[in-house]
Amino acid sequence: MGNVFYTNPRLSALLVLCILLVGSLSLATLARQEDPTMTKRWGGASTFLPGATAERVESLVSEPLETKLREIPEIDVISSKSRAGYSLIDIELSDRVPADQVEIIWSEIRDKLTEAHADLPPNTSVPEVIAKQPIASTLILALTWQQASDPEMAILSRLAQSLNIRLANVSGTEETEVYGEIEEEVLVALNPIKTAAANLTPAQVGALIRAADTKNAAGRLRNGATDMLVEVDAELSSAERIGRIPLKNTADGTMLRVSDLGEVRKSHVDPPATLAYHGTERAVFIKTKMAPGLQIGGWIENAMRVVNAFDEELPQGIGIEVVYNQNDYTAERMGSLLTNLMFALAIVMLMLVWLMGIRSALTVGVALPLAAGMVMIFMRFMDIPLHQMSITGLIISLGLLIDNAIVIVEDYKLRRRDGNNISEAIHKAVGHLVIPLGASTATTVFAFLPIAFAPGGIGDFTGTIGLSVALAVASSFLLSMTVVPAVAGFLERRWPDQGGEHWWQSGYSNKQLTDWYERSIRNVLNKPLHGIALGCALPVIGYLLAPTLTMQFFPPVDRNQFQVQISLPAQSSIWETKRSVDLAEAVLRNHPDVVDTHWTLGEGTPRVFYNVAVSNEGVASFAAGWVDTVSAEATYEMLSSLQAELSEALPNAEVLALPFEQGPPFDAPIALRVIGPDLNQLRLLADELRLYLSEIEDVTYTRASLTAAEPKL
Repeated sequence: MGNVFYTNPRLSALLVLCILLVGSLSLATLARQEDPTMTKRWGGASTFLPGATAERVESLVSEPLETKLREIPEIDVISSKSRAGYSLIDIELSDRVPADQVEIIWSEIRDKLTEAHADLPPNTSVPEVIAKQPIASTLILALTWQQASDPEMAILSRLAQSLNIRLANVSGTEETEVYGEIEEEVLVALNPIKTAAANLTPAQVGALIRAADTKNAAGRLRNGATDMLVEVDAELSSAERIGRIPLKNTADGTMLRVSDLGEVRKSHVDPPATLAYHGTERAVFIKTKMAPGLQIGGWIENAMRVVNAFDEELPQGIGIEVVYNQNDYTAERMGSLLTNLMFALAIVMLMLVWLMGIRSALTVGVALPLAAGMVMIFMRFMDIPLHQMSITGLIISLGLLIDNAIVIVEDYKLRRRDGNNISEAIHKAVGHLVIPLGASTATTVFAFLPIAFAPGGIGDFTGTIGLSVALAVASSFLLSMTVVPAVAGFLERRWPDQGGEHWWQSGYSNKQLTDWYERSIRNVLNKPLHGIALGCALPVIGYLLAPTLTMQFFPPVDRNQFQVQISLPAQSSIWETKRSVDLAEAVLRNHPDVVDTHWTLGEGTPRVFYNVAVSNEGVASFAAGWVDTVSAEATYEMLSSLQAELSEALPNAEVLALPFEQGPPFDAPIALRVIGPDLNQLRLLADELRLYLSEIEDVTYTRASLTAAEPKL
């Protein structure tokens, strides 16, 4: 086959140009993102039963829903959390479920929960199922009040909702969400004396107000020419409109209205369900997430045009700031990976020139850009984005790309020394090596295929490493059988060997090293056991040293960020949580390497890393945040001491200062499950286990999912 390309130089040139051109176009159009896109195998079902205790929620809501969900065999893990008035069921699908069947399973889950809702107590909400995909936010903005007066959170919340709608309309936006906004309400504060004098109760006034908020048309007006709806203009659009609602006629014939019995004003829910802070300033965060399969740089440009236009319309005294831009980390990571790729390429080429000479190095080096171009074409055809895992696979494959080319070039040179002409040498070299090189290539491909086709979250995350290596090695084999021997013949014809002995012509050679190598080979052949022992020495040493290494499948991320989680006793108010956040903020600001902090109270933070999954919606005793530092090294150095400082500053809270780590999301590194019918006995056993675990030096915290009932007054 290689001889065909040698005897037809135009065909060779056309193939090379085609690979380079289409590969460049594929590289330019490939999707770019920080991390791989993972399948929605995790989710939760939220159900509300107002006024019910945690025990009643467990028995009347959580257990029936769990029982119904167990009818679906594709669900691997079901766990529930029951609190007063609220049930949350965490669902994890089995790794055996193919990615294209996941949405079907989630649809079946929704159907099962809808069926179970009919058997739940009255006033129970329909279970809301949210399937979670581990994808980080693409852009997070903060709206802050920059005037001397107290923040007008109602204004910030309305502006945040307006910007949220605009960003949702940006092409390629998958999801937007607002954090820290207030809930507005109209408060009717009745004067008890006036209400009693009117012979009314607050409940009756509330019923009359609800009746005045008409939802349906009053009727239809029909005649021979028209047929139209009739509606009463009674929308409760303002506090003034509610104040004018008539309640009853008085004895003197006047109309008694709501405003006659008290004050009607627009306010916000107090205490708020959630709070958000940028540092120490009250803020509202707007999170936007780009849809997978797009180029993040182009999407960020479009989104920032919308943000800049919105900024110009903001009134004076209100600021908007980008607090997280994923493109910064994506560009940094891509730049680092590409730099490593270029360094690896340069080292490979230098070694080829040093050991084989310039002409042979150029012949072998042709395989590198051409194989990379073929991989780009395959990745574009298979819709594989450029991210840290796919590029890592290319870096791993660099050393493998030239193996086939080196073997074919050396065999070609050997046959030329035996007296064959160029065409015969190419034909014999390719015919002689096509089967052994094909077998070795297939062995390498099959070795990486288990990574490419690994099931579940691990396969979603690391699969493109194996796929990139397999594509690169297969491309290298095809090029070694076609283009590389043809290039060897072209270069020899244009640049014939002058018989020189300089290292740049035939590579570096040392007589002493050559003699030593020959003697070692003879000794090994004469005494095979010595050779086997020598070959096994290094692997054995490696196995002996393995226990000294950190045993962790997914390492922490080199990132100038880390996360903080604060959990207080269940009865803590959101303002008590805020005081704890202030203490944590003071500890963090004492570290000179801390650049910025961002907090959300009563809910999890916007996801700034793909596998962060915190489900504490509506929990006033919970706060979470992420911290920006000057560098990844500073993050690593401060975390261990910072954990001790935060624990000392907040003795009544559970505080975790955690690095961001690779891999699928998880609640804790180690989880133990104790099963039994008696809740009190389970609590006692959980406390005993926690006591044992707390005595282990490296254990920071232990947490039992089954806690004592919340205090009641």
